[in-house]
Amino acid sequence: MTGRRLTVVFPFLFFLSIVAMSLRSSSSPAFSSSSNSTALISFLQELQAAALVSFGRSNFDPKLYVDLPLKSDLQSTRSAFQSLRKLSNGSVPAEELRRFVAAYFDGAGSDLVSHVPPDFKAEPEGFLPRVEDPAARKWALEVHSLWRLLSRKVSERVADEPERHTLLPLREPVVVPGSRFREVYYWDSYWVI
Repeated sequence: MTGRRLTVVFPFLFFLSIVAMSLRSSSSPAFSSSSNSTALISFLQELQAAALVSFGRSNFDPKLYVDLPLKSDLQSTRSAFQSLRKLSNGSVPAEELRRFVAAYFDGAGSDLVSHVPPDFKAEPEGFLPRVEDPAARKWALEVHSLWRLLSRKVSERVADEPERHTLLPLREPVVVPGSRFREVYYWDSYWVI
């Protein structure tokens, strides 16, 4: 059985390494800041670890920190973070960490802007006008209206300053799952509707 797994896994890993090498050597603007985004992600992981210690598990959302775009450059943000006062256990006082996040980061998801799909109609044509049950019709209209809430476009700031964002600068609109899930999950985003 082990030999069989290796036969399946090896080609897959080989394929992934080829894809990774080709993306790394790509001159596309979407991939040009990989080292900058790696530095940003490393810093956000450091911030997230500090937040877990400062806020405790009950007041901590691990999803939040990876979605925070920087207000200024990473170097000055990291420098300000490192100069925060530390308690005897090495943690940053919770209120001080909150003030730091408010001062140096924009809100989570602020790099995605609302987008109304160009083909959106408040009253869809087709089968819905023929639905006779008022409760079913009302529910269907509520579900349909979610397209306006879940359709987003990546802000132009992401393309202008990719080193401040964890999002890729996508040109086309996207559908997000909603709530605290603000990023693109490809086709499975559509399953939330």
